[in-house]
Amino acid sequence: MTHFRDLLILSLGRGLQVLAGFITIKAATTLLSPSDVGSMNQLMSIAILGTSALLIPVTAYIGRGCHEWMDTGTLSRRLGSYLFIVLAVAPLLGLVAWAIQSQWILVVGVGAAWVGGLVALYTVGFSLHTMGTSGLNLIGHRFLYVLFGNIAAWGGLILAVWYSNGEASSETWLLGIFCGLLLSSLSYALLHWYARARVPVRSSDVSGVLPFDWRTVFMFVWPQAMTYALWWIQSQSYRFVLTWVADIATVGLFVAGYMICSVPMQTFENVFNEFYSPTLYRALKGQGREGMARAWNAYAAAYIPAVILFGAFLVGNAAFMVKLFLGDQFQVITPILMWPALTETFRAITSTLHQLGLAKIDMTVNVLPVVVGALVAPTLVYFLAPYEPLLGTALALLTAGMAVFAVVVPISCRALPVAWPIRRIIYAIALGVPLCLVGRVMGVGLGELSGIKAVFALVISGLVMVLFQYVMAKEWLHEVRHAVGRNP
Repeated sequence: MTHFRDLLILSLGRGLQVLAGFITIKAATTLLSPSDVGSMNQLMSIAILGTSALLIPVTAYIGRGCHEWMDTGTLSRRLGSYLFIVLAVAPLLGLVAWAIQSQWILVVGVGAAWVGGLVALYTVGFSLHTMGTSGLNLIGHRFLYVLFGNIAAWGGLILAVWYSNGEASSETWLLGIFCGLLLSSLSYALLHWYARARVPVRSSDVSGVLPFDWRTVFMFVWPQAMTYALWWIQSQSYRFVLTWVADIATVGLFVAGYMICSVPMQTFENVFNEFYSPTLYRALKGQGREGMARAWNAYAAAYIPAVILFGAFLVGNAAFMVKLFLGDQFQVITPILMWPALTETFRAITSTLHQLGLAKIDMTVNVLPVVVGALVAPTLVYFLAPYEPLLGTALALLTAGMAVFAVVVPISCRALPVAWPIRRIIYAIALGVPLCLVGRVMGVGLGELSGIKAVFALVISGLVMVLFQYVMAKEWLHEVRHAVGRNP
């Protein structure tokens, strides 16, 4: 019953967060102009780069040692060190952002003081929010994990709308969103309290406990920082390149349309991995190369077809999602959305290499693919976008995603003796074509779209997708249920 309760809490909590995310997109694209949305996302990209490259790997390291340090009574000291790092890095990143904006004006239409201040605020809020919520989840407080995640999502939405009540701008909107993260960072204080209240179950000088010293943490962080910076170039740099070859309004239009595909796909990935990970990690326990390969093969055979089907759903139904979740000024993005949907599908499939790296405990396998993506994406945006800004950018990112996929396949086969699930991929594509056509046919048959028609079409296509997902999943679904039953 406990496992079912946890699954229910996590599912409902994530569903509410997704709902808040879509309402936030709808509100932003209604209250803000395409130019404001473009500036907002440029600023967000700068904030994400520093925080995700420098601090989130430290968060992951603390998460890795969380249970060991909780047992030895040292977790509170590790969290204190993390707070010191965050408070030292945040003003530094804010100062760097201010200096860059003052010199080169990367974020169009926003003052340097706003850029620096918002970057520092995001760094503090997002880092402590991520550490607090993930830590509470790790030590078993599922409800608190869900609660604070929704405080960030809904609190940020409410504050953004409130701050934008007079005259909406990209600065005031992001101020509200980031203040929502700051509210949720109270989860960090609660995690610290739990860590201090926990009675150690073994001595703090036990050998074999994961170390926490500057050299060890640095060696863990720097490869991930480099990998993330390269991934950022592939996935985010178009927001700046497109400004140079087109204009900031085009950036806003494209980003809003792309989010219609990326937000659902990333949510689907997270839900799938949370559901399947007990099976994967149980299969990896104590295995050598052959056992690791078998575990990854099983994961890929389950995950990749599911992603293909969800991608087909997005390709066929993106127009209905645009109608529901984007403002009137952004409806023109609809014709090109099949390309971002395909791009997100390729990105999600190539993420299986990350799971392979975790299985092998060797994250260097991810370096070459992100190097390829970082070279191809901005280069093609620069050459294609001047002729057709929206379509050219979409095709550039899709080409980069396909190039990364072409590199990932041989790298994975060299890293471990894995076998890609070719037959199941073909089967998923065969189901994906009619799934996509269901949405396309309804788009033609329903005539001029209204909100009610869009909801109807999404429900019908969603039911068809669930049926097809079950057809593909029934071979492994019982194994996941068994793993959920055995893992707390």
